[in-house]
Amino acid sequence: MNSPAGAVQQKGKPKLENSSDMIEGLRDLTVHIHRGNATQAGSIVTDISKRLQVIIGSDDDAVSKQRAQQTLFAIQEVGILLGENDLSGALSAARDASKEWRLRHSPNENAG
Repeated sequence: MNSPAGAVQQKGKPKLENSSDMIEGLRDLTVHIHRGNATQAGSIVTDISKRLQVIIGSDDDAVSKQRAQQTLFAIQEVGILLGENDLSGALSAARDASKEWRLRHSPNENAG
């Protein structure tokens, strides 16, 4: 049976941050925006936002939460731009979200 939001079970807890489903969702998002399918892109934005909020609310480490938070900011921007029918801007923001998801943030990156 599949776990919620494409989570991969590992040692009794979901490991959403390593999910290939997240990368696939981000890729699908950019494809749908590029094709002008704003309705489907909006659905994907909602799904990805929910997954990221689960990570942010989980007991995962601070680095995973920071990564999810940065990705969520970019995904929220995608949603706003889709609402304004700015597909070019939404596509750029979706690419930014994908880059944020792939980044590995240092735990001391914002210290100082």
